[in-house]
Amino acid sequence: MSEVTITQFAEVLKVPVDRLLEQLGAAGISVAGADDVISDDEKMELLTFLRRSHGRQEDSLEVAPRKITLQRRSSSELKLSGSQGRARTVNVEVRRKRTYIKRDVLKQAAEEKQQELDQRKKAIEEARLEAERLEKERIDKTKQEQEQQEAEAKRLVEEEQTKKAAQQAE
Repeated sequence: MSEVTITQFAEVLKVPVDRLLEQLGAAGISVAGADDVISDDEKMELLTFLRRSHGRQEDSLEVAPRKITLQRRSSSELKLSGSQGRARTVNVEVRRKRTYIKRDVLKQAAEEKQQELDQRKKAIEEARLEAERLEKERIDKTKQEQEQQEAEAKRLVEEEQTKKAAQQAE
């Protein structure tokens, strides 16, 4: 069954020809009509496309589950003394449930969480440095303004003194 027509392939799959043509087009396989021939490689390409579109991994045999849950049962018997001195045996079943998670999944989650924390710390540090820089600029500006006001005040005082000295000299 290396090369068959699309019509024959649709009959084998029990799928309408129109739907198969749509799926082939969506998978990127170029076909002109229902009488075109399709190869095994194109069939595999269609299969992998359909698996991916339905949320399945490439080869589900190679992909191991992320976590495994084991449910264990153990049975034992207990002897209980009765009210009339008789011993009675009771069956006891203990159920234990244990979940194992792949380490690489845990490592990946921990790394993502650590990266997020690092980004937050970095953003906080940058914001703190920016605030310090702005505060320093503001303080420098106020110092400059204060110095300018003092210089202006000194200049005005000196002008008045020179005016007084000029008036007294006249």
